[in-house]
Amino acid sequence: MSFSNFESGRGAFLALFVLAMITAIFALPFQLRTNAAKGFYFKTVSHEKGLENYDIRTDKAAYEKIAAYRTVMGKDAVAVADARDAFVRGENELKKRVPTLKIEYNDDIRIPEIIAPDVQQGKAFFTGRSSQKRSDILIDFLNENTDLVGARGEQISQLKVAADYTNPDGNLSFVELNQEINGVPVFRGEVKAGFTKSGELFRVVNNFAPGLDYSSISKDFGDPAAAVSHAYRHINA
Repeated sequence: MSFSNFESGRGAFLALFVLAMITAIFALPFQLRTNAAKGFYFKTVSHEKGLENYDIRTDKAAYEKIAAYRTVMGKDAVAVADARDAFVRGENELKKRVPTLKIEYNDDIRIPEIIAPDVQQGKAFFTGRSSQKRSDILIDFLNENTDLVGARGEQISQLKVAADYTNPDGNLSFVELNQEINGVPVFRGEVKAGFTKSGELFRVVNNFAPGLDYSSISKDFGDPAAAVSHAYRHINA
């Protein structure tokens, strides 16, 4: 092999190596995002040691603080228990129509989050074939299952359509409805649903903030900058 051929081969190898590194740099974030996916949403996680995401709803030591917040809103343990009982009633009612129903409750506020037939027990759908707007089908489903999602009829009608799209292959479609109170978006207040090519509703991911009286909720959220400043003082406290 001549020196010129050797240099040419080494140059090609280096070019391929650099290309591979660039591909890895750009592809890795998408791979990590995919691995973090659950259902129709992505879970945000912190990888900074000492700066883990904090959620007061999952902090058992904050029980008294949460109870105090509820008291300010006129809620007590009885109201919480009533809401939980309503979830169970709603689950039982839906199970009469869809015997293979399987519901998963989330870990923070313990609401029915994943609502779907158990695929291990065979194919089943919440609704039949339809050419109706998918967002309307989801709205109808929520109105038929108000106990299960902890919503009132007028609250469901106020949900905003955030997304309504079909996958490129045309086999699956998805809808997302967002919850707002007095025009203010509710943090993670959304309901998402999956549909077949024929318009059959087969899965709902529910994060509707339940059991609320919109008229009693304050419109004063304070200064965001002050909230950030206050939170910063408690980092590693």
